[in-house]
Amino acid sequence: MAARRAARTSGMSDRRPGLPGHGFTLVELLVVIAIIGVLIGLLLPAVQSARESARRASCQQNIKQLAYGLHTYHDAKKSFPPHFSPGGQTGQTGVSWHCHVLPFIEHAALAARIDLKGQGYQNSPNQALGANRIVSFLCPSFSVDRSGSTLDAAAGQNAFTTHYYGNAGPVGVNPQTRRAYLTLPSSQGALACEGVLPLSPTVVASNPSVAAAVRIKDITDGTSKTLMHFEIAWKGLEESPATYRSWIRGICWNNDSNSSKNVKNAMNTVRYNGGSNFNEVSMGSNHPGGCGIAMADTSVRFLSADVDMNTVLLPLASRAGGEVTGAE
Repeated sequence: MAARRAARTSGMSDRRPGLPGHGFTLVELLVVIAIIGVLIGLLLPAVQSARESARRASCQQNIKQLAYGLHTYHDAKKSFPPHFSPGGQTGQTGVSWHCHVLPFIEHAALAARIDLKGQGYQNSPNQALGANRIVSFLCPSFSVDRSGSTLDAAAGQNAFTTHYYGNAGPVGVNPQTRRAYLTLPSSQGALACEGVLPLSPTVVASNPSVAAAVRIKDITDGTSKTLMHFEIAWKGLEESPATYRSWIRGICWNNDSNSSKNVKNAMNTVRYNGGSNFNEVSMGSNHPGGCGIAMADTSVRFLSADVDMNTVLLPLASRAGGEVTGAE
């Protein structure tokens, strides 16, 4: 017992009165907080970059799925989807090529409810089907997923939209032949003819009663050198008046092209002005540096925002112009 008391007494005598206990000083705490702040600052860009990489990969998978859907449609129907504009010579907006490929991208039940010869909106039965949100039609890096037009009302809200558009064809001059690319007149900007998914693949004087479509054999420039579809989902478009429409809507004779767009302007430059350029909104995306595209051979590429309009974009948009492109 005496030994224990001596030990306790000895232990107590080692503590010196007046000295601070164990802990951090204010300076040490500030240094730790500063280090944590620096680490978070270094980590956040890496996390954001990783998230964007995942979103871009998901977007490219959507583009690939649509490319496979278009080719499977071609295998079954012997052409890519046509764009039919019902209503005779007055012309109405028909349904989109997206509607045609639904059975080939795992949406057969929804496809069975669509009237492919009917109108895409204007109180047609097709209009209500725009209430269905199709994930593979939407880029995860862009926030707007609904139509900006109240004419696309479906289930009490505006219909869902798409961020992927068919290549209607180039507008401008063929840099190889110096010939103007073929277009149809329209009040919303020209309707290009020389792409893969136009209203009409040839110049016609009246609304075709039978919709014509492009076939793989018509792509004489080569499927690996011809643009099939691309993204239009870049910051600023959400501020434009009704840039986005229901994914159900197709193309109207002598008017609006909703599911395909002309290739006329550089990437991420031209927004819809609410008037006469609806068919000519620029391709582009919120992915840094460019946007996703699919070629007519189903290959998916990330096209740089810096590509030249005349030597790359216009030739890529033309299916049979004989151009030499610098996109290799």
